[in-house]
Amino acid sequence: MKNIAKNIRAKRFDTRQNGIRFVFFVLFLVFMTVFLAQHIADIFFGDNSIEVYNALKQKEAHLQNEIIRLQADNARLQKEYFELKNLEPKE
Repeated sequence: MKNIAKNIRAKRFDTRQNGIRFVFFVLFLVFMTVFLAQHIADIFFGDNSIEVYNALKQKEAHLQNEIIRLQADNARLQKEYFELKNLEPKE
């Protein structure tokens, strides 16, 4: 009879141990999920995110086009300057 009571108590203890382990495991999974979700959100929306990278790429393309336009404008103005300089009488 005493052995049966000990076995029942041991099984209850094992069940409690398994329950506690399960709770800790679930808490660990919740923590890891929140942690990973925060890092993934930071990748997509943070200071060094994909959105910022794409915006910088667009800005770079715009600035490259602006450089090409300004170089062409500069060449035109230089040509006009030298043409006008040649029209002036030499002193």
